[in-house]
Amino acid sequence: MKITPPKLLLQFISIILAIAISGCSVISHKGIQSVAIAPDDQSFAFSYRKGNESLVAVNKIDENISTIVLRSQDGIEYERPTFSDNGQELYFISRKKHDRSDLYVVNTDGSGLRKITHGQEGARNIQNFSLSEGGATIYYINSGIYGHYSPIAASHPHNMDFYSIHSDGTSLERLSYRNSYDLSGVSISPSGEHIYSREEILSLKEPRHFTPFQIPPFLVFTSQYPLSKFTRTGNVVLSCSKAEKIKPGYSSREEIPLGKGLAVYGGGLFLININNGTVNEIIHLPSHLDSPALFHNQERVLFIRHDDVYGGKTGRELWSVNLDGSDLHKIDLVFPEQIN
Repeated sequence: MKITPPKLLLQFISIILAIAISGCSVISHKGIQSVAIAPDDQSFAFSYRKGNESLVAVNKIDENISTIVLRSQDGIEYERPTFSDNGQELYFISRKKHDRSDLYVVNTDGSGLRKITHGQEGARNIQNFSLSEGGATIYYINSGIYGHYSPIAASHPHNMDFYSIHSDGTSLERLSYRNSYDLSGVSISPSGEHIYSREEILSLKEPRHFTPFQIPPFLVFTSQYPLSKFTRTGNVVLSCSKAEKIKPGYSSREEIPLGKGLAVYGGGLFLININNGTVNEIIHLPSHLDSPALFHNQERVLFIRHDDVYGGKTGRELWSVNLDGSDLHKIDLVFPEQIN
């Protein structure tokens, strides 16, 4: 279906969305944090956290045991591991504090660890990133401040903009000057000419400019990592919730009221094609969904499912589903040694 969002409803949803995602900038729940698929579809990489321990690991698709690539036990958090185009390296974010992080790259066997950013201006608090085709350039979101705008609000990263840097650590460039309250998601279009976020699209052609990402207005509440990488055919998976008419009889465990007769019931994965504007729901679950990772040569997606938003106790889990919604199943993560 191709939908043109009503302006008034879109404004209302945008307000709700801004409130919702302001609490999702730094993940703090234990368990798997994000997931990425290798270029050959034969393995996946993920970040995992429990207590003060954080790690990056890889797992063969057809095997149960995960191989730990990096492990930190001093409170440093590893975020968003992403494969290089040749599948031999992993780029990731290493976070020292809520307001301090850097980009690194490491071989998948744990050797050759290299720091890319060094806390310079425009790279002090990196939130998310994506690699260009070929991996020569890293596009990322940097937060200018960590704080809050209300005496009753919690502190979160704000004043966000897009930046780029070469993978060798040279040529850092600021790409936007919006100082956005929040930016969610960064995915590079197949042409390499646009950066997609959950709300907007940045054209990299001069003069650079933003346009709205025209998704249906009933898609609300996003996550830390809401967008998958694009396929060459223009497909991308978005993880978010949707606003529906209130269903009588549902408990607070199952429902998040939005007002105006609308509520959110769980989360979904939506397959979007930017060439023809179609939006198809893959699956909808009574949980919060995050970090969709599309297979390159299969009609399938990995994602993280957690129900803490809805009062559940299952924690953060890795799941998989076909793009037609079939063959939904959980993937158990087994480590060769105990994680504290």
